[in-house]
Amino acid sequence: MVEPSFHVTDPGMLRALAHPFRQRILWELAVRKYGRAADLAVVMGEPANTISYHLRALAQAGLVEGAPEFARDGRDRVWRLTHPEGLSASSDSPAADILETEQLEWMRDIVTERLPRQPGAARGVYLGAAMLTEAEANQMFEEVVEVLERWREHGAQVVSNYPADVSRIFHRIAALVGNR
Repeated sequence: MVEPSFHVTDPGMLRALAHPFRQRILWELAVRKYGRAADLAVVMGEPANTISYHLRALAQAGLVEGAPEFARDGRDRVWRLTHPEGLSASSDSPAADILETEQLEWMRDIVTERLPRQPGAARGVYLGAAMLTEAEANQMFEEVVEVLERWREHGAQVVSNYPADVSRIFHRIAALVGNR
């Protein structure tokens, strides 16, 4: 069963989400389960102090929290998402634009092949249609999400066991079901 996303209504969360770099940090934490500023700095190509600043802003907004069980010692600061199920907002809320704009731009760039291909990245697009009842469409979507979640969990586990594996890079995946 697809877990419902956390509904964002807090203005502080909205301000924190408005920054595209913070959105990228949230994506990285989603695929890795947890991370240190120094680890995120390596994969994102930004200074660790910049990442730390944005992590603190995300923590103040309630979007990330400390994960001391993954720390190497008392000085090691490790972070994880407070809402790993994802974020959503009402369509009439300004938050919807903040949460959707970056994802929609990514999808448009993938479909039109305007997104620069990172070395080692895979790319695939499947756009199809099927004649289904509402129940069948919901079942199909649940099955697709189960497959995607299984692979997300696999990637997070491998990265946790082999953090220096440079052949593993960030890939976004979308699953959409609807009519018209």
